[in-house]
Amino acid sequence: MGESLMPVPGGLTSWHADWKGVKVLVVGLGVTGFSVADTLWELGADVLVVTRDASPEHRAMLDALGIRYELAPVDSDAVVLAGEFSPDLIVVSPGLNPRHPLILWANSNSVPVWGDIELAWRVRDKVASAEWILITGTNGKTTTTQLTAHALRTAGFRAAAVGNIGVPVLDAIREPSGFDFLVVELSSFQLHWLPGVGEGALRPFASAVLNVAHDHIDWHGSMESYQTAKGVVYFNTRNVVLYNTADPVTERLVRDAHVEEGCEAIGFGFKTPDTGELGTVDGILVDRAFIADRRNTAQEIVTVDRLSELGFASPHMILNILAASGLAMSAGASANAVAESLDTFEVDHHRCETITEHDGVRWVD
Repeated sequence: MGESLMPVPGGLTSWHADWKGVKVLVVGLGVTGFSVADTLWELGADVLVVTRDASPEHRAMLDALGIRYELAPVDSDAVVLAGEFSPDLIVVSPGLNPRHPLILWANSNSVPVWGDIELAWRVRDKVASAEWILITGTNGKTTTTQLTAHALRTAGFRAAAVGNIGVPVLDAIREPSGFDFLVVELSSFQLHWLPGVGEGALRPFASAVLNVAHDHIDWHGSMESYQTAKGVVYFNTRNVVLYNTADPVTERLVRDAHVEEGCEAIGFGFKTPDTGELGTVDGILVDRAFIADRRNTAQEIVTVDRLSELGFASPHMILNILAASGLAMSAGASANAVAESLDTFEVDHHRCETITEHDGVRWVD
């Protein structure tokens, strides 16, 4: 996890805190890095961007704002620039390796290191503090994030899908009209930089780990570290944590997480659901978690036949829909609203999208 337990000038936990003059080194200048630099500039911080390269568009925008940037094609260049700038704080792009020389320099010089998600959480009160719903997993997190946000919008909430999905959270928290919910897709890289405790720790409304398989082990160093990063998504959750009943790792991560008192663990999976779970019964996706008489009955969400008509009946898509249903209903969406949202939902291209069906064979991109 990140280095946020190191001291930060002035207790910077609000958009309305005194950021003026705080020296922040921003590492990386992709979509996320630019959103970080732009936000910090708006806050009044003293910003220096250090990046291996930068697109002409981003360079032009930084020039227009008067934000300084330096190219550091070699890792050691970044360390030299950091030493010269002497930052109070470093904010990194998600993919920066935690063993990068700049991170080692920061640790040895007691300079706190944040990711963009922690920064966004701290300054989320610019307009109105939306509730955050966090989603991670090795597979399916983008589609589940989109499904959840779409279901919430169908139910009448102002909701946005943000984070690793491609829309920076920092852009959403600066949206003038504000949101009721931010549905935040988080990669293991982003989760690595998040503290589980302390003033920068997130307190989400709900959270989910969809599944955990071997991935990014070279970056994290071990499967254990990768799993630990995924588990951070559950920490301090206030209402509902969702786990995959067929994936024992996700259940263990729930058990190990420090959630707030009263937070409920809800399982989802293909099996017939127990009380407090979502699952399938006789070709119907059902809920036994969010209804009053859940010990004795279940409510229908949608039939597999209807999902087949929509092109959403693949096993992985059914799991995504069950997880999204649980998250959306935890936030107040009805089962009917979830079902209605599926009628207008569109899967991103190249994400197991059904292209056509011919002679009983379904072709999937």
